[in-house]
Amino acid sequence: MAASFMARTFLLMTTALAAPAMAQTTDRASPPSPRSTDATAVTSQDATAEAATVPQDSAGADIVVTGARLQAIKDIAAKRSIGVISDSISSDEIGTLPDFGLGEALTRVPGISTVQNNGRGEAQFLSIRGLNADYNLVEIDGVPLPANEISRRNVSLDVIPSSLAARVEVYKSMDAAMNGNAIGGIANLRTRSAFDNGAKPFLGGRFDIGRWDFQRTRGGNTPSGQAELVGATTFGPDHKFGLVVAGSYFRRVSASLNSASTTPLYVDPTTGQRLNAAVSDAGNAAVVPSVRRWLHYDNLRQRYGGFAKLEFDDHVLFKGALTFAKFYHTNDEDRQANSVTPNTTVTAATGRFANIVNVTTAGGSVTNGNYAQADASQFFQKRGIQYGDFHGELDPGSHIKADFGVNYAIATYSQDATTAVFRIPGGTNLAYRYTITPGRFPQFDFANPGYVFGAANYSIYDYQTVPDDQKEKALTGRANLRVNTDSADRGFGFATGLFARFVDRRYDRAVNDYTPVAGATSLAPFVVPQRYTPYNGNGQTMIFFDPDAVSAFFAANRGKFTANPTNVQTGLQSDYTLTEDIKAAYLLGRYALDTLRLTGGVRYEATDLTTGSYAITTAGRATTLTYGQQGQHYHDWLPSAQLDWDVTGRLRARAAFGRTLARPNYSDLAGRQTIAINSGTNFVTITTGNAQLRPRRSDNYDVSLEYYVNRDVLFAAAGFIKTIRDEILTVSNTALQPYNGVTTQVTTIRPVNASGTVIRRVELNAVVTRMSFLPRPLDGLGLSANLTLLNPTAPSVMMANGTRRQLASLVESADVVGNVRVFYTVGPVTVQGAWNHLSPLLLTVSTTDPTQDVRYKASDLFDAQVRVKLSRALTIVAQGKNLSDNLPTRVTGPAFNLLSEELANGRAYYIGALVRF
Repeated sequence: MAASFMARTFLLMTTALAAPAMAQTTDRASPPSPRSTDATAVTSQDATAEAATVPQDSAGADIVVTGARLQAIKDIAAKRSIGVISDSISSDEIGTLPDFGLGEALTRVPGISTVQNNGRGEAQFLSIRGLNADYNLVEIDGVPLPANEISRRNVSLDVIPSSLAARVEVYKSMDAAMNGNAIGGIANLRTRSAFDNGAKPFLGGRFDIGRWDFQRTRGGNTPSGQAELVGATTFGPDHKFGLVVAGSYFRRVSASLNSASTTPLYVDPTTGQRLNAAVSDAGNAAVVPSVRRWLHYDNLRQRYGGFAKLEFDDHVLFKGALTFAKFYHTNDEDRQANSVTPNTTVTAATGRFANIVNVTTAGGSVTNGNYAQADASQFFQKRGIQYGDFHGELDPGSHIKADFGVNYAIATYSQDATTAVFRIPGGTNLAYRYTITPGRFPQFDFANPGYVFGAANYSIYDYQTVPDDQKEKALTGRANLRVNTDSADRGFGFATGLFARFVDRRYDRAVNDYTPVAGATSLAPFVVPQRYTPYNGNGQTMIFFDPDAVSAFFAANRGKFTANPTNVQTGLQSDYTLTEDIKAAYLLGRYALDTLRLTGGVRYEATDLTTGSYAITTAGRATTLTYGQQGQHYHDWLPSAQLDWDVTGRLRARAAFGRTLARPNYSDLAGRQTIAINSGTNFVTITTGNAQLRPRRSDNYDVSLEYYVNRDVLFAAAGFIKTIRDEILTVSNTALQPYNGVTTQVTTIRPVNASGTVIRRVELNAVVTRMSFLPRPLDGLGLSANLTLLNPTAPSVMMANGTRRQLASLVESADVVGNVRVFYTVGPVTVQGAWNHLSPLLLTVSTTDPTQDVRYKASDLFDAQVRVKLSRALTIVAQGKNLSDNLPTRVTGPAFNLLSEELANGRAYYIGALVRF
């Protein structure tokens, strides 16, 4: 800690002479700041990267560079030109990122990983240097967009098409001009400009068709595929006007199988009694699966996007851009599930399970089942984002520049969910023998399989519709003034600016739950011929039925159902409103020599938060819901300092200090309750907010050493220490308690501020775009590789019994992140493969029983691509996704050696073309 204090003091002292503020950090070949919207700077940087696309070999002959090598050369140029510690990914010669979405493209950036959309194989949330996505910020052209997801503050990356980006820059150290809500870092998507590349007209795109090898069982299997088109041109007198238009469509038709066996039970192998893992060591206990559940998902996922930018550049004083964009992502899902649970009654006199016998570490027998269930849910989910942005820049000369802008954006999330549940009541006809192997799906061998798999034995148990609707609006304004801070400027300079953001969010949920009261019908009339045999089911099949037919039956027989009396209460308890106003100002100074640049500054951010929700008041038998509001006001002074030193013409050293924060997720701040009854177990889950949740705050220390051998080769090593206070954890408390007059297992989930944590990390990065030292044709081989190692002091959490325990790791943070991309070009053919590794990720934390913590197992993803360039205008592309057949797997139990869920998505294969005119 003393060393950290001394380092911070040194950095601040070195900038004391540079005036107390600056808008951005620059070097001799960079724009003023990664946060800057200075168009001259952007053009300069793009020109630097573009110049790298035509390198020369040792004989001086021009080499035409395309594809993966072109991207790698651009990435090296961008890293060298940006004044803070950063990495990036650039567009290829077609002007697009060669991935299916922005999230996928970012996994190629050193130290970057993503959180998948419920494990379904689509990158949704950003993780920088292995850190939780809540630590990070995503911007488009320097503006954070509103969130289109219930559970996160960030925008979902799978909604944004990769065709939108000319380059995505990931800033890992911060200056005072940057948004302070970024402990991990900022990913800034820079959209294409018509004035890039000498303002030459451009038209390019990609089109492909594909197939997932895990196909839908119902609903048909039309092809997957995508189409993207990007065009840019300049026009008018002296070509002062520019226009960029982009459109995209993505379609994924596939299926997934989720094998779930959650919340295991434990038996003492010596006494045969049920063992409470919350108070006893379950490390050597025999395991009893509390449920065996298969969930089969048929999905149609589609993404639509449109983007238009009108630009003006008088080539003297003023530049401006007016941008409109709209993207949305839909998911049409048919989810079929089959489950069986045991009767877990415990005999008080013996402390043993009454209906689970012959228990060993390898298995046991259930003499009486609790119930068997077949349920189907239909979900139609839509997430969208649209925005309009105006940005202007003034360059009156005399080393003075200014920019200003306003952005208005709307993000939406909606989901219509319909669920029908059929059950066989408990009894001896559900008896079975089970076998269990740690880390594998439990196997059930039924004594009467004809009864368990007979649709006529299932009766309708519950019918439910739950619509969710969310809208978030954000108005953002910004203005910056810079004096003598350009890349070529020397001596003292300063910058100052203002930032304001006003967010208004509304969330509404309705619950319509019905139970049969008369004339209950069996499952048999609704069963469809399609059945599915799970790969881990030992030949057993799943019963599928038609949920549309059940909905039609419900509509025609409303008199046979009664509404749950708590429907209105349950829906209103989930609703909330939220407004958040952020006002910021900064002052930053810079002092530049030919080989040394020092910057320092301070940012002030004030936050006003108001949340509204319904609170429950119970007096006797009467329950009253009262709407109320809660608020917070807090402000932060965020100092920062940077040192950027060209040790030699090839070696660059950087050091930085910055104070940042990470505001809580909106849904965590809402003082509301969302109640869900698990249709597979009848267990109740109550998710609550915490309106007094404090933001995380962090002091960050970064160092980086970068060696640029030449335009084609880069080696870099970086390290950081983050001291985080008020870490936020989502904890659960599980207990048997009354709910609606019935004693059942109730899990309460709530976000809390936990203890602080210290995170240490090392990053190693190497880029060799062409191994020219090898003999031909091996000199066409290239490599981009990085390894990020995290060594955190995990936070501790208060347990329900009043004790504290330290967690196994940070939540949703990987201790090891590895990316390797190998590419080889010979003549018109380019072959590349990309491998991404993540160490285990802790997902949920229990405050009652540590064995109920859940984490993802380590994952390894491998993708490959082959390009054949037929002409300058046409390239054929074939690629494979998830060729490693990675199965996102959640594990739980002692030492995380028991399977909780395993999701099979399968591989995907695509063939198509890239075009450019």
